[in-house]
Amino acid sequence: MYEFLSETAPPVLLFGILMGIYAFGDFLTKKSKALIPSIFVMVLLMAIGAWTGILPPNIIQRTGFTGMGAVASSIIVVNMGTSLHIKDITSNWRVALLGVVALIGVAIGCMTIGAYLFGWDQAVIATPVVGGGIVAMLEMQNAAGELIANAEAIGDAAGVTRGELLQALAALVLSVQSLPAFLIIPPIIKKAMRRDLDTVSDAEFKEVASTQAGPTTSKPTIIPEQYWSTATILLFLAIVGTVAIYLNQWLRTFMGNYAIATSVLALIISIVLTEFRILPRNANVKAGVSGLIFLIVIINAFSSVLTINLDQFISLLPPIAGMIFFGIIGIFLATFVVAKFIFKMDTGFAFVLGLNCLLGFPLNFVLTTESIDVVANGDEEKKAYLTAKYVPMMLVAGFVTITIGSVILAGIMRGFL
Repeated sequence: MYEFLSETAPPVLLFGILMGIYAFGDFLTKKSKALIPSIFVMVLLMAIGAWTGILPPNIIQRTGFTGMGAVASSIIVVNMGTSLHIKDITSNWRVALLGVVALIGVAIGCMTIGAYLFGWDQAVIATPVVGGGIVAMLEMQNAAGELIANAEAIGDAAGVTRGELLQALAALVLSVQSLPAFLIIPPIIKKAMRRDLDTVSDAEFKEVASTQAGPTTSKPTIIPEQYWSTATILLFLAIVGTVAIYLNQWLRTFMGNYAIATSVLALIISIVLTEFRILPRNANVKAGVSGLIFLIVIINAFSSVLTINLDQFISLLPPIAGMIFFGIIGIFLATFVVAKFIFKMDTGFAFVLGLNCLLGFPLNFVLTTESIDVVANGDEEKKAYLTAKYVPMMLVAGFVTITIGSVILAGIMRGFL
């Protein structure tokens, strides 16, 4: 059915089709004010295209994206480390701890009831993805890819199919995990904000409102600014990624599958180098390649949906919905206990902070600012107060869960596959 996309079709045509799918997802996201995730739209269109025969299953390979996928994945992990501000986390340590607690809740929910209902392998694959973002998903897809390679080596066709389904499961969980958060977060956070405005003292109100949240400034790097060209930045990121790979291989010689994952090592190394001002902050942005690198990673990450048919997709719906549901229940219970009995804080808002692992930046920022606009209702002082107080907490919660916690969790969980 895709004669116009035959093997002789130029790669630039296939590239344009993929960009059209991605752009349409972005359009719907902006039009719906982020209520419809662009990733969900992209995955749905790619899946429908594959099922109907409109899109060839090898469209991504033929555009050349596959060759850059592994490189882009490594670069984006290292870049995440360069965007971390340790001081931002330490000043909101309770929020950071709640993020960790939320991930523990996800693991408990998915690896107990989820594993019992849907199977151990599916629980292992889904848990870090429910608790994190794109990097956690890539880590688990790589783990499933090792299963595929082992099955191919011994001619186990069923094992290959199992590995492909696990890869698709990781992609599909990530594509829909934010949807429940869109429904849960706004009413709870708006209620917390209104209660806050009713109880806050005038002195605290003026103090917080006068200190609007802004980006953390960073000192110049050891290398002079003029030498940080696009190529130089990418060179340093590639070096860090390479060191992480070889370090992981060395650790595997005596730790086996329980060795610290490459992505975790890359994250740790990049955080340390950034704190010592060897790497620049937000390296990909500074190099001007942030959008391109992310696009390459996204397109490759969801290529697995092109390899499954409609029946297989339907078979994955119960574990997708179940893992996300039990993950959310785990987040609620874990954050409730810590907030009520240890921190003595609003349990509803603690739940919202924990749900950041389903969103991350910029979705958590969008939901927070939109809620602030509704609650402030045009009062600039109230808006300033709510922005200064709630935006940093939501950003830290998302950063701790997705940028750090989920990557570490994925590195741990892949050893149980």
